[in-house]
Amino acid sequence: MLKNIHSSKDLENYIYQNIEETAVQKEMREFSFKEFGDIASMQISPQQASFLNFLIKIGNYKNILELGTFMGYSTLAMALALDKEGKIFTVDKDLKTTSYAKKFWDKAGVKNQITMINSDAIETLQNFIKQKLLFDFIFIDADKSGYKTYFDNCLDLISENGLIVFDNVLWKGKVADLSLNDKKTEIIREFNKYIKKDNRVDTTMISIGDGMTLCKKKKNLIL
Repeated sequence: MLKNIHSSKDLENYIYQNIEETAVQKEMREFSFKEFGDIASMQISPQQASFLNFLIKIGNYKNILELGTFMGYSTLAMALALDKEGKIFTVDKDLKTTSYAKKFWDKAGVKNQITMINSDAIETLQNFIKQKLLFDFIFIDADKSGYKTYFDNCLDLISENGLIVFDNVLWKGKVADLSLNDKKTEIIREFNKYIKKDNRVDTTMISIGDGMTLCKKKKNLIL
């Protein structure tokens, strides 16, 4: 029998009370729901934000790439984990949401460490590959239909000991309900199968937030 804890509102509140979320992060999260309503649930949870922040501190990552900025909550969580030399490139075409993000980054004192790129994600990845850039941490929370392409491109951009993290791999639990076969659910299912079978990476899936998959390129891999 699997050892699982059933989620509840009380449990979620307890977790939130025992993770670090700065005043600016909380203000940003609350503002996003006030401004965009349920759409704001697109952003990661405080628990996921704390997890990303901790991963970056553990790995001492300094060069970060993010695909899918939205309000910049995840960007802020990662930026707060960086030392002064650390940098984040974050990519999103939405000018409205990212304009709000910049204000909160500035308020948190990390704006100078973040480069906002308002452009197409695949186009940006191809440009980075041409420039032979390397990142040691990549977080992907963009258009789900592009996940396979993002993954394949990011393998050319991740450093030897780097980490790639995908969000929404459980898709609100729909991926496990075989009675559901809508387009977005099927896209996530296919991506999960694709990445699990890929012998270029070691992966693990965790049920935090809407599900995250962590990928590490196998050593001595020749692409």
